[in-house]
Amino acid sequence: MAFTFNRVFIFLALFASAQASHYTKDHCAKDEHGNEHCYKDEEDEPCFYEDYEERLYQWDPVERGYERQLELENGKFYTMRTVAVKPKLFEIPNFLTAEECEHIIASAGIRGLQSSSLFFDKFALANKNYTKGHSKQVAGDFEIWDKNGDGVITMEDIKQFAVNTRFLYLKDEDITEMFKEMKLDCFDDGEISREEFDTLNSHAINEYMAALRETHPRFRDRYSEQTWLKQDEGADSILRNLRERIKRLTKLPTRIIEGGEPLQVLHYDVNGHYHAHFDGQSKKNLANLECCQFKPHASPTECRLCRYITILYYLNDVEEGGETAFPVADDDTYDHNSFVRRQKGDFYNMSEFCYNSTTVVKSERGKAVMWYNHNLDEHGWLGDRDDFALHGGCDVRKGEKWVANNWIPAPEYETRHLESMYAV
Repeated sequence: MAFTFNRVFIFLALFASAQASHYTKDHCAKDEHGNEHCYKDEEDEPCFYEDYEERLYQWDPVERGYERQLELENGKFYTMRTVAVKPKLFEIPNFLTAEECEHIIASAGIRGLQSSSLFFDKFALANKNYTKGHSKQVAGDFEIWDKNGDGVITMEDIKQFAVNTRFLYLKDEDITEMFKEMKLDCFDDGEISREEFDTLNSHAINEYMAALRETHPRFRDRYSEQTWLKQDEGADSILRNLRERIKRLTKLPTRIIEGGEPLQVLHYDVNGHYHAHFDGQSKKNLANLECCQFKPHASPTECRLCRYITILYYLNDVEEGGETAFPVADDDTYDHNSFVRRQKGDFYNMSEFCYNSTTVVKSERGKAVMWYNHNLDEHGWLGDRDDFALHGGCDVRKGEKWVANNWIPAPEYETRHLESMYAV
């Protein structure tokens, strides 16, 4: 009886010891680069350190081309390859199966997609009242148009004016159509002389270009269709399983993953694109705004995007174009202020300058691309935006493009106790 009691006592003591160490460094391990991580044995989930504080996890990119084998499902391994170090950018081929890709596309179709660009009413544009005459501003200065000083304004001069004043990249047919729609015949011979220019309705031309830039799908910052799919307990098994895979991939606590935004599904036709942009916003520029995941009824100008991680999934093979470009990835000469001023060109424009980017990722069905939009602060929580995470979607030149995004917002140290509005 004593022997049995002793065995039970020892077992209980060992069990209690194991449970107590669940949240200590006794159950943490270092990876191949000396980074220490802690997991609950039965859930493979980051847990608490000795100070009982959670921390966000970031994979070490090591170097371009570095590969890891990750077991993201029981017995199933995935290759994660480093694409860039700045930002921390990775790709995982075959992250989704063909069946999963088709299921997400079909689910988006059932849900219904909405245009993420404004409707372009060509008829309204053509019949707008352009009667404001000769501009007294930049558009009314002949020398601004006639850059080479040859005394006439040509097709190339008009293209350059549009780029310099509107970051608008016109084709010959766009310019021909503009003069036709505005009922101006001064360009019938392909040139505008100084005498013709002095009476030209240049203010209206400038307005027309502004309208193109803001409303025409080809020239807007974004041209696509989109919808959102939930991944909570009410979602189907494929979408729920994808979220579990994400949890293992990111090594983030369950509450952070469940606080992620719904899955965004996007469809791009020919000329579909998304000019270079950031998924997160800088706190140093918007210090007075809270993270959007804690502001359920806020407008886009009343909160700050705190999307810690972006995971992009390619759902089909694009016939031509449709890549994801990172214009300044691993560019040691990159200066964000100079880039914003476009001193070397408008490299935000993915329609014109996609392939000038330092990193371009091909759209291949099933592949996932993951990157960190923010660095970590000294406490291991959301830090400031990583300006190297600038990215965009190149023009679809042939065929169509289907992608999906998982955006995972995270709190800053001061708000780490708050719950995301996206959590169930």
